[in-house]
Amino acid sequence: MGRSNEARDMEMCKMYAAGRTLQEIGDQYGVTRERARQIISRRSDAVSASTARNARREARAEELTSQVGEFLAAHQVGIVKLAEEGVSRSDVEARFALLYPEVPAAVVREAIAEAKVLFDVDVQEFAFSLTAIEGAVWYALARERGLGADRLGAAQKMDLDELEGTGQVLLREGVESDAVAEILGLIHAAQELVRSGAQVGISAARYNARRESILEELGMESSKGTRPWPPTSQTVMKRLGEGSWAKAQIALGLTPDSRGRPEGLLLFEPQDYPAAVADFLRDAQSVGSPSTFEAYTSWVEAEERSGRRRPSAPSVRLYYRGWTSAKRAAVAEGATVVAHRTRERSGVPQAATALHHAQQETDRALGALVELRPADRSAHLERFLKAFMQEFEFRRRGWIRGAVALDGSTIGRRLSDPTLKTKHRTALTQSPPAVDEVLTDMYLDKLGAGDPRVTDGWMRPDVQAELDAVGDGTIARFTVLKESRNYLVHGSQEARRRLEVALKELATVESGFELKQSLTPRVLLTWLLANDQRRLRVLLGCVPDLWRAMVIGETLLVAAPQT
Repeated sequence: MGRSNEARDMEMCKMYAAGRTLQEIGDQYGVTRERARQIISRRSDAVSASTARNARREARAEELTSQVGEFLAAHQVGIVKLAEEGVSRSDVEARFALLYPEVPAAVVREAIAEAKVLFDVDVQEFAFSLTAIEGAVWYALARERGLGADRLGAAQKMDLDELEGTGQVLLREGVESDAVAEILGLIHAAQELVRSGAQVGISAARYNARRESILEELGMESSKGTRPWPPTSQTVMKRLGEGSWAKAQIALGLTPDSRGRPEGLLLFEPQDYPAAVADFLRDAQSVGSPSTFEAYTSWVEAEERSGRRRPSAPSVRLYYRGWTSAKRAAVAEGATVVAHRTRERSGVPQAATALHHAQQETDRALGALVELRPADRSAHLERFLKAFMQEFEFRRRGWIRGAVALDGSTIGRRLSDPTLKTKHRTALTQSPPAVDEVLTDMYLDKLGAGDPRVTDGWMRPDVQAELDAVGDGTIARFTVLKESRNYLVHGSQEARRRLEVALKELATVESGFELKQSLTPRVLLTWLLANDQRRLRVLLGCVPDLWRAMVIGETLLVAAPQT
């Protein structure tokens, strides 16, 4: 080796010891990252990888401190103002990430912590997406099992949202791109191991141990006020397993212990997967909600509360090798299954069952709220309201379809209506009448601009009379409940305006519902929980009242059918 090469090699070793990355060194000297590693490692006086990592960590810490100071000097007033207005910590971070993309996420996060402001504890904050949390468990499992990274398989088979969900988190934290690629390749290798039928898992204790070593290797710190990836086992349990590590493992398709897999992928038949996704997509379209992986997770929770077991979101993604693939397969494979189930559901009204279910769910939710810590109640109430109202809409659609199926006079009555739309008339004059083409989810949800008493002439007059007998006060309470759910789901200005109008109308007949604060999701939830949940109890009581009217109507249809 020539003297010039020796001098170059020594300089490369010095740069590595000072905390420069192999990629940076290779770029400076016109060699690959691997070649730089070979040059440095062959010298007897070369610095160790751990020493180099420590140097990089110290250099990053010094740079971070300087950048945090500069950022605070420019934005501390704004951060304080946002916190005082009730904006959550995660939302503040998101604002700066969008408007100041050149500022590293770690700088923003540390600056917000240094600002010494108190954010609303009732706002549930999520530092990581579900995809990033899943990726952490898969990566820890791959490390635990000593797997090799499969980058090519990841490139060919992993969904882009999976790759980005974990990859973007790591890149924002300053992890080198080659290390990110290695992590993603290992995540895919762990997933393929489970798809092959291997019954494997990782305990919470082993996950935590792996997490500590990963944090050290990546040059990150896990301390109060920081949220580095991988997340804690507590976060994994909370987000994936309802507080249980075993449930989190099952949700991912892993085996919680050595006794075998009691639940998970093997719990469901092959047709259950496309049917679940297709049902979700149909419901999402009917209410105008997104068809994202996270939305499917919430939908599964609502289905579970209604007694319908569905494959978890991680299991679906594992089964289909991606969420996008799952949606495509649901359209291709699940249409027949879903159509059959829809016909089954629409055959007979089920108002009595729905009434019993609504009462049970109301009692269970109110009892749970009392048992929870005050800081956890708002988040629990928000989840409940979304699921409760979605379940009402779902069951009401089925009830209307079932009532129409029982009433032989419906088609003739609708065709005699001169205001019937042309496309509906065309569908109903087919042989047999194409009722399903008319009674779509979206059509049923929009009947009467959301007034559940209005059925647009589909109900027999005696049945409709029972619905019409429901008082205006009940409908005013129902409207507030419905618009509250819509506001919590969408958060738009239009949703907020509609809820404000509904609250004002209800307050004209019930003074206890006069909201004297500026409406925000946090204010709404706190207001409903105040005074021993009195307002919430009154609002929820409207749903059983509506079902009682439908029970009577259902009884009339069964007792005196018409042809």
